[in-house]
Amino acid sequence: MLEQMVANGALEQAEYESLIKSTIKLDLSILVDLYPDYVTYVHQELKNLVASSEGLDKSLQSTDITIRKNAEAELDKKVKKLLNSGVTIHTALDTKLQTQSKTAVQSKIGVNDIEGALVVIQHHTHELVSLIGGKD
Repeated sequence: MLEQMVANGALEQAEYESLIKSTIKLDLSILVDLYPDYVTYVHQELKNLVASSEGLDKSLQSTDITIRKNAEAELDKKVKKLLNSGVTIHTALDTKLQTQSKTAVQSKIGVNDIEGALVVIQHHTHELVSLIGGKD
């Protein structure tokens, strides 16, 4: 892209050389989550699936706190490894409906200390398309 800009006279050669030598640092620690209620649900479902497939279900429900904490640590490690592997998670989230649902819950509840929830399941496909778990 930069080479094309030089070729078209939109960028000087010296600027080009400076730009290609510069270091680009991405700050991936700041995540922007537009649909936190839905994402939280999907993440919990993923953890449940990994726990089940790795045989950690019983250990996670153990009354022995050491066994449970070890299982939780192992589960967190396995989920993190899976997410860092580049896995793609497909959902049925309808972003327009999710936004409308959030607006509806917030407008109906008002400013009181009342909380609410809204879940929308697509009847024909049985897919969860929207999930709101409170007014904020």
